[in-house]
Amino acid sequence: MSDVLAKHNALMERIIRDYGALITSTVNKILGGGPGIDDIIAEVHFAVFTTLRRLGEGWAPPRAFVSTIVQNKVNDLVWQHYWDSDDLAALKKQQAEQICRKEGVMAQIHTLTQSEFKIFRLLGFGLSNQEIAETLFISPLTVRTHVKRIHAKCDIVGRAKLALAAYQTCHHEAPEGRGLDAGAASTDLDGFVRTDLAAQQAS
Repeated sequence: MSDVLAKHNALMERIIRDYGALITSTVNKILGGGPGIDDIIAEVHFAVFTTLRRLGEGWAPPRAFVSTIVQNKVNDLVWQHYWDSDDLAALKKQQAEQICRKEGVMAQIHTLTQSEFKIFRLLGFGLSNQEIAETLFISPLTVRTHVKRIHAKCDIVGRAKLALAAYQTCHHEAPEGRGLDAGAASTDLDGFVRTDLAAQQAS
């Protein structure tokens, strides 16, 4: 396992272990469950992950700091829209669209080549093109080309949205609150994706 993958995997596991319950309870408290709740929880997890990743390793944030990130992200996703429009139906429609977008990505997984799928998984760690290139021992130009094709196949515009989709489909299992699956502890790249998706892509 490369150092980059090991560090990112460790950070994801720490977030799930230390802050998973906080994230889930905060989102559930505001939304009270309903369709799309798991995807919103995954998006908040990803926001915490990307924030802590930018701050660098070797620093253990206080719980209050992470709680602030969670509250801000939930506000961005939910309350800002709710208070601006006072339209709960529009909020539910937004959640339904997010579910459809995720299902669309799942449906397109099998169209990715093996090389594209490896890059797709690494996008879920928030890695840059340079970091992906160093991890897979390929050129940044090759990564850039693959990323463009992944955007087209998954019909997703924007790096952040693509990274979130990769995180949701490859690394996050919100329903049971487990976050990463048991395969994430593997010592090779295949350990960084849920088994069902790996089998689907290989078929």
